Amino acid sequence: MKISLNWLNEYVDITQSAEAIEKILTATGLEVEHYEAVDSIKGGLRGFVVGLVTECQKHPNADKLSLTKVDIGSAELLSIVCGAPNVAAGQKVIVAAVGTSIFPLVGESFVIQKAKIRGEASEGMICAEDEIGIGTSHDGIMVLPENTKIGTLGKDFFNVTSDIVFEIGLTANRGDAASHYGVARELATVLNLPLKKIETRELEKISINNLKISVENSSDCLRYSGIVLNSINVKPSPDWIQNRLKSIGLNPINNVVDITNYVLHSIGQPLHAFDLNTIANSEIFIRKAKAGEVFKALDSKEYKLAGLELVIADSNQVLCVAGVYGGKESGVSESTKSLFLESALFSPDIVRKGAKQHAINSDASFRFERGVNPENTILAIHLATELLIKYADAQVGSIIYDNYPNILKPFEVILREETIEKVCGIKISKEKVEQILKGLGIVIESFEDHKWSLKVPYFKGDVTREIDVIEELIRIHGFENIPLNKNLKTALNYNNTLNDRKYELNASKLLNGIGFSEIMTNSLDADKYYEDKERLVYIANPLSIEMNVMRQTMLYSGLNEIAYNKNRRIENTIFFEFGKVYQTTENGGFKEQEQLVLFSSGYQTKESWELKKMPADYYFLKSVVNRLCKVFNVDEKLTEIKEVERQELEIFDIKDAVYFAVIDWQKLIKQTKKNIFELQPLPKFPMVKRDLSLVLDQNTSFNMIEKIAKQYGSSKLIDINVFDVYEGKPLEQNQKSVSVSFNLYDQEKTMTDKEIDSIMSKLMEQFENQLNAVIRK
Repeated sequence: MKISLNWLNEYVDITQSAEAIEKILTATGLEVEHYEAVDSIKGGLRGFVVGLVTECQKHPNADKLSLTKVDIGSAELLSIVCGAPNVAAGQKVIVAAVGTSIFPLVGESFVIQKAKIRGEASEGMICAEDEIGIGTSHDGIMVLPENTKIGTLGKDFFNVTSDIVFEIGLTANRGDAASHYGVARELATVLNLPLKKIETRELEKISINNLKISVENSSDCLRYSGIVLNSINVKPSPDWIQNRLKSIGLNPINNVVDITNYVLHSIGQPLHAFDLNTIANSEIFIRKAKAGEVFKALDSKEYKLAGLELVIADSNQVLCVAGVYGGKESGVSESTKSLFLESALFSPDIVRKGAKQHAINSDASFRFERGVNPENTILAIHLATELLIKYADAQVGSIIYDNYPNILKPFEVILREETIEKVCGIKISKEKVEQILKGLGIVIESFEDHKWSLKVPYFKGDVTREIDVIEELIRIHGFENIPLNKNLKTALNYNNTLNDRKYELNASKLLNGIGFSEIMTNSLDADKYYEDKERLVYIANPLSIEMNVMRQTMLYSGLNEIAYNKNRRIENTIFFEFGKVYQTTENGGFKEQEQLVLFSSGYQTKESWELKKMPADYYFLKSVVNRLCKVFNVDEKLTEIKEVERQELEIFDIKDAVYFAVIDWQKLIKQTKKNIFELQPLPKFPMVKRDLSLVLDQNTSFNMIEKIAKQYGSSKLIDINVFDVYEGKPLEQNQKSVSVSFNLYDQEKTMTDKEIDSIMSKLMEQFENQLNAVIRK
């Protein structure tokens, strides 16, 4: 959420620096993620100045260029080469002096420097309106009125406003601060400054409109208010409103839309303007959507409604999804002459369902989901109507409609002095407590016997108990103002046993050393990834359709990260992740399983002139898995390795091959704890190495060779390894030659040739019988 310092000053007079404000807001729970200076015109027109063209003549070496002398009020005239066809002596112009940064509407920014253009010196630039960001014309330079004073700064001539904008990470429980007025309330309370009251005047009723409004369910729509306005003149909004909106990143559209946005960001109350002439039969229904209904939004996209959403409709169609998004057909356009201005309080739950169902995040849904002030619906209508009368020539066409059957009352809370001291560890003065309470809008009904009777406004929805009020007190008072107890003690417990977390750290160190990077992904997935949906664990209240189930595999979240990296030209995506997968059980319960997954795609190492690029393929991933299993002394049966199917990669638009390994982490830990690690003495006797070259069927795997070797090679065979594979002539097309080394060792004595030959003969016999191998001798 963006908050403008100039906008805040409409409600409280702040003299503190941006840095001080950042610290104050963050300390109160409104964390400032960053702040920056912004200008109503990019660059703030710094370095631009009004000048007078005193001389203008044709460039001797270029037909379309002119040589000018320009007086900008300095000691010497500037020599400027200008390419505009309309430049002439006697003109007042905007000049960018040397060193000025130019931010054109189109193209990259650049800095004006002294230069020679076709042999002639140029010490600046005479500007067109698109070059300084105030218009789109590039037909020629801007010519200013004759009475414009030479030397006037560009920022002063164009009334450029400068501002500081804070980016606040607003948490879900702080709907009270989802506006400039709400943030101003926080600052005024902390700094003990007066908060300016928003004043409005009574509206004069010009005529009566027969618009009929029907609210189907008051638990979905807690309050619904509105007014009809006629004689609307849709045009650009005034500069000061446009500058307010631009400062927080909103593009001005027209006076009606801009005013509703201005009110929304001022006091936190969303408004919506309907073109009255598009409402069929002058009837509005606030109702649940019908499953399958189609809604055409302002962005021209069509949404198929699920029946969970609350909608505003007429007798023919859905006009908008309540609190989420407006409709194309009923939106304000240049031809709009009458409108219905809606100001409502919708249930946070139903707005959230509608927004997440269609993955729409709007400024309105952001506020409704956090809870808005029910008392602001009428205030917002008054504010917007006054502005529309002033800036859109509006005339009031009806009295304010207000459907509020179940008035939301403040929360009644008893606050005791002794509880404050007990919880905070310090005594806060009665005067300070009351100053904070009043500043936050909490009404003090009475104070007797060291306790306050309070009424907490409904817009502070998470402050309903005494402990909640104390939390409000202490965050405003400041945690830094609570001294630490000098007798603070703690007990340190050191446990050096190898727990499950240490197994995880050991595996991480090993994988990091090989070149893997650890990723952490969301446990929520989209059910569209799964063909078999029977065992999926669905989320009761999903954030969006992209996160509506608990993941049944960690494959898809990992592929999403691989796609993200590859889209940013990171070819080598070698990742690992510890996480959980979830599914339902046959008896209706839930099962979760811890896994370690590995991903490899691209190459094992970065490109280098020293090293040959080795693909991070299936065999690379298998070698890593084998190494893990050996380190933890577990069976490789706990692992599964595969190449990801092409159709799965296409979902994420991944072109490269991806290999995926899954290790049952729970079983690995269980098995490794059972296994006994024994230290082995260094070899006393020489180790023997023998090589065999086998001609095999092309489909014969190393696993088959290894299995036979372990079965018939006796206990003296301690290692087997493939060191060469050959395919091609003179071998047949379906054959390959595999060279395998065998390491033999006897712990008791030096092995004799007879023993070695016996073992190797038995192995060759089994390779010939079971694999149809031809031994190359």
